[in-house]
Order: sequence, then C-alpha cells, then structure tokens
Amino acid sequence: MKSVRGMTLIEAVVGSAVMLTVFLAIFAAFQISIDLVFSTKAATSATALVNERMEYVRGLSYDAIGTQGGIPAGPIPQVEQMMLNGIPYTVSTLVQYVDDPVDGLDALDETGVTADYKIIRVSAHWMVRGTSRTTFAVTTISPTGIETLAAGGTLRINVFDTAAAPVSGASVRIVNSSVSPAVDVTVTTGTSGAIAFPGAPPGSGYQVTVTKTDYSSAQTYPVTTENQNPNPGHASVVDETTTTLSLSIDKTGTLRLLTFSPVGPGEFEDVFSGTSFLSATSSTEVLGGALQLEAIEGNYATFGTATSTAITPQYLSSWNSVSWNAVTPADTTATVALYYWNGSTYVLVPDSEIPGNSAGLTSGSVDISALSVVTYGTLKLQAALSSSDAGVTPEIRDWSVSYTAGPTPLADVDFDIRGAKTIGVSSQGAPLYKYDESHTTTQFGEWIIDPIEADLYTISLPSASPHTISEMCVPAPSVSPDTDLSVSVTLVDAVTNSLRVVAIGNGAQIGNATVTIVGGVNQNKQTSACGQAFFGGIPAGSYTVTVSAPGYLDSVETLSVTGSTVVSVALTAS
Repeated sequence: MKSVRGMTLIEAVVGSAVMLTVFLAIFAAFQISIDLVFSTKAATSATALVNERMEYVRGLSYDAIGTQGGIPAGPIPQVEQMMLNGIPYTVSTLVQYVDDPVDGLDALDETGVTADYKIIRVSAHWMVRGTSRTTFAVTTISPTGIETLAAGGTLRINVFDTAAAPVSGASVRIVNSSVSPAVDVTVTTGTSGAIAFPGAPPGSGYQVTVTKTDYSSAQTYPVTTENQNPNPGHASVVDETTTTLSLSIDKTGTLRLLTFSPVGPGEFEDVFSGTSFLSATSSTEVLGGALQLEAIEGNYATFGTATSTAITPQYLSSWNSVSWNAVTPADTTATVALYYWNGSTYVLVPDSEIPGNSAGLTSGSVDISALSVVTYGTLKLQAALSSSDAGVTPEIRDWSVSYTAGPTPLADVDFDIRGAKTIGVSSQGAPLYKYDESHTTTQFGEWIIDPIEADLYTISLPSASPHTISEMCVPAPSVSPDTDLSVSVTLVDAVTNSLRVVAIGNGAQIGNATVTIVGGVNQNKQTSACGQAFFGGIPAGSYTVTVSAPGYLDSVETLSVTGSTVVSVALTAS
C-alpha cells in the first residue's frame, strides 16, 4: 500500500516565508527602478529647463541681458516657478557684471570700465521624495567690440566673521526702489566672502541685508526720527566709483539666565500641636502641646517612641543644629536620635558623625554642621521616652532642626539685557543698541535666549524691580560664536543703595578676599566663590573700599555709592 505524505505546518510556514521574502525583494527592486526612472526623468527635465533659459539668454542683445530687479537689470525673472512633465521646478537666474582682474580692479582698471563682461548662472531646483535636488549651468558673455558701461558704479560687499575671516555661503540681499530701474537682488557669497556689482545704478538708499542659517544677521539702516545717525547706514552708489560695505556675521550662541534667592536659614520645627509632623508613634501620644508616653486608665506606658516626618530641605547647603526641650521628672528619661536615608531605608547616623547618637542624645542641643549634605540629605528625629513610674511621663515640648539652604530658584523675575553693538545714535545723542530687550524668567527661575548674537552683554533690573542683584557670577556676560553660556544671578529684596564689589586677580575672580568699606557705614565681608561681596541697604555717599587677598597687594580706592553700584577691583600679585 502506497502512503501519501502531506506538508507539515512548519513546512508551510517556511515556504510562505521564503515566498514572502522573494516577493518583497522583487517589490523593492521594482520600487527602486521606479524611483530611478522618476529621478532620471526629473533630472532630464531640469536640464532641459536650464538649457532653455540659457538659449533664451543667448538670444538677447548684450545690453538687454539682465534680471528683473537685478544688477544689471533686464527682462529675465530672477526666480520663476515652472511645471514640466508634472514636476514643479524653481528656476533661478543670476546675471552679474564681472570686473576682470586682467586689466585691473576698481579704480585701477586700465580701461576705466569695471564691467568687463557678464556671467550668467541658471539653476533648477526640485524635490524627489522629500530630497532636494539642483542642477545648474554657468556661462559668460562678453560685449561685442570694446567694453563699455553707459552709467553706473560698483557696489562691493565684504562679509566676515568676528575673527575677520571671510564668510562663504552668506545670502546678501540688495534692495533699492528709489533708483531706476529698481533693484531687488539676492546673491550668495563665495569663498572670498565678497560680492561685487559693477553697473549698479547711481543713487542712495541701497538697503543691504546679510543672512546665513545658524548665523547672526547684519544690515544697513535708514535715517529715522529715532535713529538720526545709523551705523551702518544705507549705501550710496556714485557713477564710475566703487562703494565698499563690510558687514560682520557669525555663528549664534545661547544665553541661559538663572535667577536665585540667596543662601539663607531654614528650619524644621514641631511644637506638637498635633501629629502632622510625626511619621510613626509607638506607645506615645501628643497631648496638651507635648509628646508624652501613652496613658491607659491613668497609667503611662513604660517605654515609647515617636519619629518625625522626613526632613529634606530643597537646595540644602548645610545642616546647623538639632534642638529640643524636654521635661523629665524623676524616674523618667527622654532621648533623641538622628536617622538618615541611606538610599533604601532609614538608619542611625553613626556615632563617628554624632557621638552618642546610637545610645540617644540628652543634651537638648547638638551641632550637626559637620554632616555631609550629600550623604545625609534626608534626616528624621526619633524620640525615646521611658518611665519606671506608671504615674509620671517625660515630655518633649518641641524639637527643631536648623539648616542653611540655597541658592533657591526665583521665578518671574523681570530683567533687561543689552548688547554692546550699536546701530546708530538717537536724536538725544544716546547710542541705539542692536540688542536691547526685556524678558521674564519662568516659574523655574530661568530664561533661555536662543539664538543670540556673539557680543558682550549687560544684564540689569528695571527701576521698579522688587529685587536688587547681590551676586552675578559672570559680571559681564560675553557670548562667543557657537557656544552656550549660563549666567547665575542672585537677588535680594530691593534696597535703595547698595555696593557690589568684584575682586579680580590674574584675570579671574578671587574668592575669600576681604572687602572693607568705610563711609556711611563701616563693614567688612569675604567675597564669595564668585569673587563678590555685597553691601546692601547702606547710605548713599563716598566710601573708601579696601580689598585684600593672600598673594596680592591691597587695593584701596574711594568711590561714590548711589543706587545699585558695582565696582570691579583688579588686584596686583605681590
């Protein structure tokens, strides 16, 4: 008898998987071929559009070759949207005069004509599945016979960065509606960072704007009622003369401002008006404003404990002390111990840190300032009460833990920020700044300015601010190109007059320098880690300020204090 064997389930699954893999490979190859055909078709169409535009240009007379709003001007659109074979294209045409160095540049040109010939660049831009594609062609056309230029001058624009290096790839737009024909042309700088427009129509009011992705921008400014003397002002072109304009741009940075309340005292305190500050009790109770042993039918328990809630101060700077008030009649005891969170549970602070802690503290006040805020960031107090007489109980009337916390983020602070770069002078003769704005920090006490131009900035508070700056770790924030800068500002309640002294030595701020002021008041303080000492709420007037630090010669100077006065004192190494 012949047996018939069918396919198992595993064989069917494997076969299906093989067939699916083959099908997917065929489909992927088919998809790639379609994309290739489409891409080739699109590129062929783009080349056809570029060639068509070039043939049109070649059909024009030399004098007529130019773009609408360009230099030279002519009938050719600078940018035109076109459709071919169902594909949208952006066709761009740039026509420029060229000052050939062979016969000399600008005023040194041997023929006196800087427009030696014209260069034409035509490009077509399109998208293939979200990817940008471009093709272009460049040609030059010379005048027949001797080079001539009926009228016009040369507008030359140099683009450089803060290191005076040329910037390539910058977009330079030139607009002037007051000349005839009107000008509105955009050109991209090459490796030299410079562009030149021989044949520019004579006239004033050439507006120039320079931009580049992730860079700051630069521009010329008009004369206005507000800006009587713009710098740089709009350019002017004079017939047969070269006008050179230099503009600086650079990579932008980020400025992050953080506002804080200063370091200050804090305290956990429980006066036992209830149990809200206790996390656990055993044979104890709160009664009459005191923690005591639990009473049952007039008899007190012989032993009981009570543990405080967790003490975890925000922005803890240091622990200070533990204090408590206890009443211990005869035959009773009351001790306090400190526990800390070790990451998984609460354990006793070791006796090496607080002597006698494991046995229970009895003194009523313990210095805990040596405890590390990193290791011992969270504490709990535990009271142990005992009595050998059922008729009496010890009591703890209150306990507290003091500490120092801060700086603490301060929300909703209004501040003004101004750069050093100017764009002109106002009618009152005051400088007009390129960046001069006001902001407000968030609920988290920060404000981020991104992007921001590389510059030296001044941060101040509005005149009606409820705060006064007591410390700014970067007194003169300088944002460098392509960098992030954070500036921490510590604020106190506003005072009428204050003096902030910044001690500097060898180019750095000096911490722990001694600053003494003598005048309306006589005070001395140590500078912070940021090298600053703040004297707030002092009378206005003349003060003698002495700054001394190990390794430096003392500095003594007299100055007038009024409002929020800030002075930087440079010390000389001894």
